[in-house]
Amino acid sequence: MRIPYKRSDEYLKIVTPAVMAVILFVVAAFGLFLPTYRERLLNDKKEMIRELTQTAWNILAGLERKERSGEMTRDQAQYAAIEQIRVLRYGDGNKDYFWINDMRPHMVMHPYRTDLEGQDISDFSDPNDVHLFVEFVKTVKSGNEGFVSYMWQWKDNPDNIVPKLSFVKGFTPWGWIIGTGIYLEDVRQETELLTRRLIFISVGILALVSFLSGVLVLQSLRSASLRKKAEQELLEYQNHLEELIEKRTADLQQANDRLSEEIVERQQAGEVILQQRDMLSTVVESLPYPFYVINTADCKIVLANSSAATDGFSPDTTCHSLSHGSEKKCAERSDHFCPMESVIRTRKPTIKEHGHVNGEGKTTYVEVHGYPIFDKAGEVTQMIEYIIDITDRKMAEEEQKRLIAQLQAALEDIKTLQGIVPICAFCKQIRDDSGYWNQLEKYVSEHSHAEFSHAICPKCMAERYPDVDDDG
Repeated sequence: MRIPYKRSDEYLKIVTPAVMAVILFVVAAFGLFLPTYRERLLNDKKEMIRELTQTAWNILAGLERKERSGEMTRDQAQYAAIEQIRVLRYGDGNKDYFWINDMRPHMVMHPYRTDLEGQDISDFSDPNDVHLFVEFVKTVKSGNEGFVSYMWQWKDNPDNIVPKLSFVKGFTPWGWIIGTGIYLEDVRQETELLTRRLIFISVGILALVSFLSGVLVLQSLRSASLRKKAEQELLEYQNHLEELIEKRTADLQQANDRLSEEIVERQQAGEVILQQRDMLSTVVESLPYPFYVINTADCKIVLANSSAATDGFSPDTTCHSLSHGSEKKCAERSDHFCPMESVIRTRKPTIKEHGHVNGEGKTTYVEVHGYPIFDKAGEVTQMIEYIIDITDRKMAEEEQKRLIAQLQAALEDIKTLQGIVPICAFCKQIRDDSGYWNQLEKYVSEHSHAEFSHAICPKCMAERYPDVDDDG
């Protein structure tokens, strides 16, 4: 039974996800990103005026040090400080500034309100009745520095009063307060600029989504028309197919008979293959040493006996991870011989003695055998590798070499010095076979391969050179 096709359902499936995506974007942009951006922008500006105020404060500190050192009088130092701070500017158009007032409070310096300099400003307030200079003094007294919000003229325009946030810091030696501020209007303008950009982006996205939705709707209508046409053609084909089925049935019966015969033949061939595979598995398992077949392309093991992998191995196991527990190929390491690299390069079998050192420092010697397997094109695609433990043999060879070296050294000693050697009990000179007395080192050098170097033992040093320090 066919389900009636509804175009409205198709439209909703196309339009709804697009509209939801636009709504989510607008909510995220205006509800989350925009407030976060404003807060971060305000924090950045607060940190900026804090650092700028500290820089200006350092100017006062430098001049105060000159006062204490006697290079300048206090009046000279304060006058220099006022003039240096007065010309400091920053920000857009270099119109942002610093001011100085004292703790009374009286205005010491203001670059745009020179009319206030020297005046009592304790009663000075903004349109919201905030006595800002009194607030500055309170802030400095409570924590020596801090932020204060109030209303103030826009830079050098006394007719434009806007919100402002200032940072003030006290300079205790002179009883001054130095500060600067940011106009919250700047933050508002930057936030509005970002808001307008987000609105433009949202409108653009909405327009793009609307266009794409329209294109998808048109494609859906075209697809519906093509589907209806295809259904009609399918019905005609179904009628034609019924005619072909009867004709094909007889052909299929004959093919089925032939297929039954082929199945019997393949079953017989499969049994032979299984017998050969079982025999190969038995032969491989009977080997007393690790044996496996490796793909040369990716170093993965395709066949291994239980001597090579006691607990079995996964399809992704590589020869270097099984043999050495390493993720790197042996050819990429200087401390491992790689039989695969040799087999691929020479296209001939290779045999190599190799030493393995485990985590406990114990060395195991093995004899690695590698044999190439060629494909029909004559390329080396796989390699047979098996490993024979020759540790006992190598240890026996090393022991044999050590014993031979010991025997040779013993024979050399026997040939060099033998018999009774007369030596003076007082001066330690030795009498040779001709009856002459020689120094001990001369006699030993002539009758052996030993050589001497001269030094003074601690006892003789103390007896003959008592004034010399042994540690020196």
